[in-house]
Amino acid sequence: MPIHIVWDWNGTLKDDRADLLDAVNHTLERLQAAPIDLATYQAQHVLPIRRFYTRLVNRPLTDSEWAQAQVDFANFLRSRPPRLRTGAEQVLARVRCLGHSQSLLSLYPEDLLRGEVQRLGIAGFFDQIDGRRGSDGTKANVLADHLKTLPSHLRPHPVLLIGDTVDDGRAAQAVGAQAVLHSGGLEAAGRLHAAGLPVTETLDAAVDDGIRRLAARTVPASATPISPHPSAHRARRHR
Repeated sequence: MPIHIVWDWNGTLKDDRADLLDAVNHTLERLQAAPIDLATYQAQHVLPIRRFYTRLVNRPLTDSEWAQAQVDFANFLRSRPPRLRTGAEQVLARVRCLGHSQSLLSLYPEDLLRGEVQRLGIAGFFDQIDGRRGSDGTKANVLADHLKTLPSHLRPHPVLLIGDTVDDGRAAQAVGAQAVLHSGGLEAAGRLHAAGLPVTETLDAAVDDGIRRLAARTVPASATPISPHPSAHRARRHR
């Protein structure tokens, strides 16, 4: 059964947790707020990102402050070379060999996203690449739009979203897709588990777990289990 996998970028395929923490602290410094550590980042991370900053500075940001914060954050990240998570390219190649399609969806600004994907040489794995084009928000609406604009021959396929945040999981649930989350990203594994979402430690495991879950959805409850040993069926037929 061919499926379509929607990959998240930051914290999932891209190994940028340290860079994002540094970018947030750079932005907080410009806002005259105290820096945070990784544990605080993972515990407080929430979408929309403006709400995340409100938590960190303990006050609402003015519109002008928020506009400047977004510029400061993006400019800082442009100075850091992008890095794929270890084994990510091999996972993308394996998914393609298995006959499944793939796309990339992120709330990262689209110009940054496309530039980094091209720079890393992995654009050819994806049928579609979408980043954030409008205002700050959550993933549910942009995921729905992303799926609607996939090539027509891919739209009937069951969808697996692989990300690293509770927001990714909720977005998948909102459109009837299956989510599996990677625990090495922007939110602590405990938060992901507490939300009742499937969590794995590697991208390979996320792919395998998601494929199993989607396959289970399509098997009728009354279906006869298939023996893992086809030779046993042949033996019974020739008795």
